[in-house]
Amino acid sequence: MDFWGSGPEGRQAGGFSFHALTANAPEEEVRRHSHDEAHFVLVLAGGYMSSANDAPLVSDTPVLIYNPPGTTHQDRFHGGRGRFLAISGGTGSEAAALCLRDPYAYRLAHDIAHQIDTATSFRLEACTLQLHGLVLPLSSDEPRKADHPPCWLGRAVEMIFTSDDPDISVAKVASDARVHPVHLARVFQRFLRCSPGEYLRGHRLERAAAMLGKGVASLADVAQSAGFVDQAHLARNFRSRLDTTPTQWRNSRHVARIQDTDAALRQEPGSSL
Repeated sequence: MDFWGSGPEGRQAGGFSFHALTANAPEEEVRRHSHDEAHFVLVLAGGYMSSANDAPLVSDTPVLIYNPPGTTHQDRFHGGRGRFLAISGGTGSEAAALCLRDPYAYRLAHDIAHQIDTATSFRLEACTLQLHGLVLPLSSDEPRKADHPPCWLGRAVEMIFTSDDPDISVAKVASDARVHPVHLARVFQRFLRCSPGEYLRGHRLERAAAMLGKGVASLADVAQSAGFVDQAHLARNFRSRLDTTPTQWRNSRHVARIQDTDAALRQEPGSSL
């Protein structure tokens, strides 16, 4: 399976292939395509744009994409710059492509990325089968490993990701999760590899990018609605995280077309990251 990326030769384990790649094609050169096999894409760096269900217009929080076999897409990195782990193989499911925000799934994929050169084939295969177990129908009542993240972490992630409150705080999330803020921060770092503050900052950037993609609200209104201090604060985050300005992002209206709502396009046979 070919991806729009370059890197060292990948590994094979248990019918799966693993590649740690750097995006190697300008954004505008990535065409709609599909893969015969199911595959996961773990974004390691860069702003990723995907048509998968529940994916942000452009990523700035931990992102793991699952594409079933034959899914047609045009997923790509903003500006053509980014790094990612690609895992392909398996029969997959017939469900639509989706963005996985389960902390357990993200941790599994991240562990594979960091151990791709050192882990045994058994471990790589086992971790990948666990990933597939999260998107395929359950076949048993076997509990997950004891190091599965606590149930409250999923609720905390969901609270941050769905909240429209620009004043949401780590303390509020911790209070609702009924844990101490320090404990919340430690568990976030363990399973998501970022702090709650970094996750919230990233989500605010994602929300701002989506609003700007619609091209309706003013920059000041976008900044306020997304939870930034002011327009300058919004601009600094865009420059540091996406290497562009809010105005340039909004004027590049082609970015909004990546998330075509036509489900038929997503499942049409063809050739994605």
